[in-house]
Amino acid sequence: MPKEAPSVTTLLSFLSALSEANPSRPARAPLRIHFPSSDSSASPTTVSSPGTTLTKDAAALPPSYSISATALSNITVPNCDLSPVSSHSSSSLEPDGFGTGHSRRRGSAASNAQGNIPHYMVICLDLDPPFPSFPVLAPILHSLEADLRLETEELDAAEGYLYLTADEVVGGSEGIRHAREDTRRTKPVVRYMGPKPPGVSSPHRYVFLCWEQPGGVDGKKVREVLGLDNEEGEDVGMATRVRFDQEAFERNLGLGEVVAGNYFVC
Repeated sequence: MPKEAPSVTTLLSFLSALSEANPSRPARAPLRIHFPSSDSSASPTTVSSPGTTLTKDAAALPPSYSISATALSNITVPNCDLSPVSSHSSSSLEPDGFGTGHSRRRGSAASNAQGNIPHYMVICLDLDPPFPSFPVLAPILHSLEADLRLETEELDAAEGYLYLTADEVVGGSEGIRHAREDTRRTKPVVRYMGPKPPGVSSPHRYVFLCWEQPGGVDGKKVREVLGLDNEEGEDVGMATRVRFDQEAFERNLGLGEVVAGNYFVC
């Protein structure tokens, strides 16, 4: 059986503890996943609680993301005061308890000292193909977005999350979209592929992990590490996606701790 990457194991353990800490209310993961609706009259679907069950249709389109301000407690964000959200004491079972503080992550102190807000990448993996009881194809890479930045102009004060968005506007329908603005895009390194578990399978776990990009790492560098030649954003084959070597990917890019994460089941 394929070996689960330590980053995934650590994230899932944290999210499990987060859910068990207060069973009387839904847990809020450090990363929210926002799925647009294919029906313009319907509301988008937001995954805040770990392990939320979604239909294939609800998770069909490329999502956008937002990060808990408490996971960014050591970042100074211009035009955005995080102190009302992140000044409380950390708890190992609160969102800021996972990889607490950017000072522990590679490249963070230098970038923040220079007044630069780090860029981020988000990856989505299916942990259970083709069946949770026999995941011989795991993990399958469902998407990889790089060169994302925090939407610093506005904090969702009611929820305590900041949105991730692209550095620039590019055409096409693939890529990160701010939850409230469909005009912002960034080309994906690997296009999002919606969940498609076999009809006879029990639900699969689709996990999302977010890292701060180390210095010198951008979308072009990620493509080079993966051996991809898809600068125009064309799709990659299943050979790239199936049995994705997550540990080697993190090692080759020099990624530090996971900043935030979440998962849904389908």
